[in-house]
Amino acid sequence: MFNTMKKFTLVAALLLISVFAFAQKPVRFGVYLGEATPLGDMGNGTAKKTTEYPLGDLTKWALDNIKEGTEGYAGIGFNVGFDVTVALPVEGLGVFGGIDFFFNTNNSALNDALDEYAKNEVKVLDYVSEVKYTKPHFINIPILFGLNYLHNFNNIVGIWGEAGVGPNFRLISRYEKTTDYNRAMDVMLPDGEIVTCIEKRTGATYKSAVTLGFKLGAGVMLWDRMSIGLDYYYLGSAKIEATAIYELGGTDYADKVYTSKTVKGDNAISAGEFAVRVGYHF
Repeated sequence: MFNTMKKFTLVAALLLISVFAFAQKPVRFGVYLGEATPLGDMGNGTAKKTTEYPLGDLTKWALDNIKEGTEGYAGIGFNVGFDVTVALPVEGLGVFGGIDFFFNTNNSALNDALDEYAKNEVKVLDYVSEVKYTKPHFINIPILFGLNYLHNFNNIVGIWGEAGVGPNFRLISRYEKTTDYNRAMDVMLPDGEIVTCIEKRTGATYKSAVTLGFKLGAGVMLWDRMSIGLDYYYLGSAKIEATAIYELGGTDYADKVYTSKTVKGDNAISAGEFAVRVGYHF
């Protein structure tokens, strides 16, 4: 995932440098920070709290939810961004190029369901000492270009609006469940071999996706330096692909790692964000 993010950062840097290099008019920079509310399928999903598996077998869910479902279980996150605006001959109008970084954790429904399941598994199974989850997170990196309009009523307050379109790079971090045993356990591997282990890790890794997105934003400008605004981002729709993880940790052998073939979802998962944020312009 980190190699992919490096490529995305390089692409974004080259595009933004191009906007600056070819600018013949005044150039303005902006940096932003705010909260991010997930929209679309990415933000859907309500997990039941139950003594049973909250979402079926959780390793199976990591793939089956992708295969047949349209729920992301993303929760409130944050957004940081940077853009470059070049003035056009029309007063107040400019073209911009920008990059945003959205990070969303899981929603509380999924977190509560997984936490309750972990407690119940330890309580019911006397050979399980601890159950831990590495929960997946959603990362979206849109690189957008469009038009910006700014009108200052006086030296103190003004209004602005903008619209842009461009590629969005979607990543989902690794999902993993780790089960620690309080004694050595005999476990059958996918190939039929039986080994003794003290730890089992199951879950999934997800492939990145590139989609087409757009944004609409508006707000107020204060002292021609600080902006406060609302931004709507549609970040495209794409099928999610995942590979299952199955790892065993033992005392007398190196960790055994198995992965499945990549599973591709039948349904495209849409993603979007609603951001409330402040910016500084210079």
